[in-house]
Amino acid sequence: MFFLLMGFMVQAAPEAEKSAQPPKKPPKVVMVRVDGEEITVADFMQYISKDARRVYQAVDPKGKVQLVRQMIIDRLLKLAMKKEGLLPENPTQDDYRKAYEKLSAKHFPLPPPPSEEEAYRYYLEHQDLFGIPEMVRVSQIQFRVSPNASAEEKAKVKRKAEEALKRLEAGEPFEKLAAELTENPHAKLTKGDLGFLPRRGDPWLEKALDDLKVGEHTGVIESPVGYEILKITDVRKGIVAPFPNVKDKVIQRMRLEGRQKALMAYIK
Repeated sequence: MFFLLMGFMVQAAPEAEKSAQPPKKPPKVVMVRVDGEEITVADFMQYISKDARRVYQAVDPKGKVQLVRQMIIDRLLKLAMKKEGLLPENPTQDDYRKAYEKLSAKHFPLPPPPSEEEAYRYYLEHQDLFGIPEMVRVSQIQFRVSPNASAEEKAKVKRKAEEALKRLEAGEPFEKLAAELTENPHAKLTKGDLGFLPRRGDPWLEKALDDLKVGEHTGVIESPVGYEILKITDVRKGIVAPFPNVKDKVIQRMRLEGRQKALMAYIK
């Protein structure tokens, strides 16, 4: 009996060692290289996860391109700061801020203020930027898909979302389902409520909420993190501010746009 037990232990030990091994890391997928430095899919997912607006923007192909372009610009600016000796060996966020200010002042400073006539013309062409845009209060039930999920795993998550939609259409309250099912940790406590969001400006959100009225919900729609069901619970109409009230903001925006053009010319 002792020898049988020892034999079992010898055979079982390698299996225990296998199970104790840490899971393998997913393979690195490079999206783009900037002056020898890589921007990976993991970098991109981390970047968009820091801001919910980026998550929605990434659903639209054009929005995704804009986000990657911004990441490239950020990387090029960091490289420029290093080349000009503006960063210490282990820079902090404050070091990056100060270095950017010095780089900006030297290569792409704010242009002089426009005339009042130019500012008014800009205001008339961009009235939606000045005032309070139309806002919609949105609730969400989110089902997340791992960035490295297989087609089968993705389909499984979609089926979960479709089951939730069936329960919703059968009469279960949206808030109850959101509290039970949503995988967005920031919205679980609020029963799916995301608060008020601008209705215009984000291509993915505009498309998702197109023609949706208060009290109505979407079907299952794909997002950068998986699948979602959205519902509008309230609307606030937009208000355009008079030019005298926003003249300074118009001028500041025009100057910032001028500096952005100079920045793009600098990094090209």
